Amino acid sequence: MSVGTVAKRRRRTAAPPAKPVASSRGWVWALAQIVLLAAESFALLFALAQPAFRPQHVLVSGTHRLTSAQVLGTLALPSDRNIFFLNHRELEQRLQTLPWVRTASVNLALPDRVSVKLSEWQPSAVLQVGEATYYVNDLGVVLDPATEAGGLAIINRPVFGTVRNGQRVASPELLAMLLQIRSGFYPAFKISLMSFQIDNREILTAQTDRGWTIIFGQMVTSDDRASLEPKLAALRALSTRMDLSSAAIQYINLENPGAPAVQMRGRK
Repeated sequence: MSVGTVAKRRRRTAAPPAKPVASSRGWVWALAQIVLLAAESFALLFALAQPAFRPQHVLVSGTHRLTSAQVLGTLALPSDRNIFFLNHRELEQRLQTLPWVRTASVNLALPDRVSVKLSEWQPSAVLQVGEATYYVNDLGVVLDPATEAGGLAIINRPVFGTVRNGQRVASPELLAMLLQIRSGFYPAFKISLMSFQIDNREILTAQTDRGWTIIFGQMVTSDDRASLEPKLAALRALSTRMDLSSAAIQYINLENPGAPAVQMRGRK
């Protein structure tokens, strides 16, 4: 027997190569993971589509001027949207568009509950434009048409034009000063201020309960508003020399606090 014959026999009896079993198992595992992920996604989508998770119970608290219907109308919750897709910050921003709303908090709770907690502005003054009157908050923003002034300060703007809810009609700095002047006027002068008026040139005047008028001057800049304090000091000094409760006074002009001008009735 030759060497070549032996080599041939060895080649004939050699074992065949092993099959790639590990590679096949990897494909099966990947396919199983894809099927499982698809099943979980379908289950999640099915759960999200259930009516049980749509907002059905809305609890509103903290309202005094606003009605629940106004709050719900502003929220505009879609009847076909799941609670998981609602954004509480977006809902709070919608509520902030209501002039009466000072702060708004919205909480979402499973399965279908929306809780709304509001705090409302309190009217600080009443704006009068012609025959129409409106409540105004601390920021000088119109809240709503006013039914009555009550004990609130009245700010008359006869040529203001069209007034809308949410519109700013006075600077908050000036409004705060006017409210402070009104509250301290009677203790200082034994005279009440019935109303303020701001004309088309932003000139501020005040009407007293004695029938005469105080002219403060233009109120546009911060320097203008800062001039109110020396002008009141000038009026205080004037009160030591004349009776401010006299009905004979027509007006007192404080535009120049160094030389206030007094106009008496029946005089030119």
